Amino acid sequence: MSWDEHIMLIGHTVNCFGASIKVIGNTGSNSTQEAIHATEQGFAVGMHAALHINPYYGKTSLEGMISHFESVLPMGPTIIYNVPSRTGQDIPPLVIQSVARSPNLAGVKECVGNDRIEQYTSDGIIVWSGNDDQCHDSRWDYGATGVISVTSNLVPGLIRELMFCGKNPLLNSRLLPLIEWLFHEPNPIGLNTALAQLGVVRPVFRLPYVPLPLAKRVEFVNIVKKLGRGNFVGEKDVQVLDDDDFILIGRY
Repeated sequence: MSWDEHIMLIGHTVNCFGASIKVIGNTGSNSTQEAIHATEQGFAVGMHAALHINPYYGKTSLEGMISHFESVLPMGPTIIYNVPSRTGQDIPPLVIQSVARSPNLAGVKECVGNDRIEQYTSDGIIVWSGNDDQCHDSRWDYGATGVISVTSNLVPGLIRELMFCGKNPLLNSRLLPLIEWLFHEPNPIGLNTALAQLGVVRPVFRLPYVPLPLAKRVEFVNIVKKLGRGNFVGEKDVQVLDDDDFILIGRY
């Protein structure tokens, strides 16, 4: 999405659902100036908190990382998102402990693993798991508040049950095939493919994203049947889409 679309989506979500849920807008950027501007716009259209990633590709020093976060934290409630597999750089505890002095740090979305989650919770820092395949143990064994989840876009009720209705290794094991399917390719490829197969969105992909191949689309239908169609979003029957059903857009 362009930044204009990004801010419009945040505002649209606030307008439709802001009275019943907290809207967290992803306004992070590898440019501090861009992150500040997007966050200003996000709060202007009503988001309740910002999600900020550390600078990616144009990586910086630890001091630069701290300065980056200190530039956006005064603007409002903020969750810091650590996902080294995408940014190429870990946000070490030293950085989080430094910026945790700000009253606006709402917590951390942490993808490094459960040992890091346990370290933060031991220090009194609120943390959400960023890994769907680990979130059950993160929540019940390591002190995570919950999960910021990809899978919850498809089966929100089951993920809510997993996070808030007590330890449930059986449900966790039932969900793992879906989670593994979703992350066969980088997110959001699997998610967008699934939503199209469920009839929730049109089968349109903006490049560089392309749908999962036919064999994986067939596999998804079987996963839905096994978990139960009623647990998934949408009301239409799940279907196997042909390659020709998808529209790929390069310039828009």
